Amino acid sequence: MKIVVPVMPKNLADVEAIDPERLADADIIEWRADFLPKEEILKVAPAVFEKFVGRELIFTIRTSREGGHIELTDQEYVDLIKEVAVLYQPDFIDFEYYSHKEVFEQMLEFPNLVLSYHNFNETPENFLEIMSELTSLSPAVVKMSVMPKTEQDVLDVMNFTRGFKTLNMGQAYATMSMGKLGILSRLAGGITGSCWTFACLDEASAPGQVSVASVKKILEVLE
Repeated sequence: MKIVVPVMPKNLADVEAIDPERLADADIIEWRADFLPKEEILKVAPAVFEKFVGRELIFTIRTSREGGHIELTDQEYVDLIKEVAVLYQPDFIDFEYYSHKEVFEQMLEFPNLVLSYHNFNETPENFLEIMSELTSLSPAVVKMSVMPKTEQDVLDVMNFTRGFKTLNMGQAYATMSMGKLGILSRLAGGITGSCWTFACLDEASAPGQVSVASVKKILEVLE
């Protein structure tokens, strides 16, 4: 299981201030571009990709519909993603499938999609249906991030991931229960078949993220 660490610069100065040495324990960097105004994303992109040259990188615009910090129309969202994808060729491109389903066909030329689903309120009853639909689209990674209300919710997410991984050996999954209750799901990927876990440097990008140093240590112990 690889450790993904999000970086969330709010301006060019923030990018320049990032110390890559502090990210040495990260296997993959996620650039959360939604902390920038939409007109600044393309201006800041060259500095971000230059900063992390040689590192695996996920490009993510997390919209307000799924817990992010930017509001975009479907077309603005897909146009921004495509422009960055074509110019800089990130290793992975996050796409909020259910929030922007209408423009998904415009992304079919990109084989490195992370089709993501986020629910900050609950672990939905149709979790399996969502996971199944995303799997049927054969992205590079299916990402499911949901909020548990009970311990059983956490165990269900882990169990569903294990089941899907067993049935779809060629498909990669990154699943997690958020919040304090769901921390176990972030650390048990080796058992469930989750390919990534998300950890933080200073500021968490989602509830329940553990520091990258702690995650690294725990995973080493588990392995």
